[in-house]
Amino acid sequence: MPSIARRRTAPSTWHTLVSLAFASAGVAKLVAVKPEAELFRSWGWSRSDMQIIGCAELLGALLLATHSTQRLGALLLSSSSVCILTTELRHGDDLLVTPRSALLLAALTGFIRRR
Repeated sequence: MPSIARRRTAPSTWHTLVSLAFASAGVAKLVAVKPEAELFRSWGWSRSDMQIIGCAELLGALLLATHSTQRLGALLLSSSSVCILTTELRHGDDLLVTPRSALLLAALTGFIRRR
C-alpha cells in the first residue's frame, strides 16, 4: 500500500528550503526593505527594477516548490540570480558574490528531478 505521507508530486525538502530562501528574498525586494533599496539604488537601478527582480524570485520560488513546474521555477530563479550576480561583480560587491553564487547553484538543482 503506498504511503500517503509523501506523494510522488510533492517537492523535495531541499527544493522547499530553496524556495523559502528565494521567496523571502523576493518579498524583501517587493516591500523595498531599506538595505535592499539602498543596494539597488547604489547600482543605479530603480525601485521598479528591484520589484521586478522580487516578483521573479517570488514566482520562481512558487514554481520551484511545485513538482510539475520545478524546472520552470529553476529557470526563472537561475536567470534572476545571474542578472544580480553579474551586477554584483560589475560593481565590486565582493561580499555579496558568494551568497548569490550559492543561491544560483541551489536554483540550478531544480533542473535535477527524482524519478
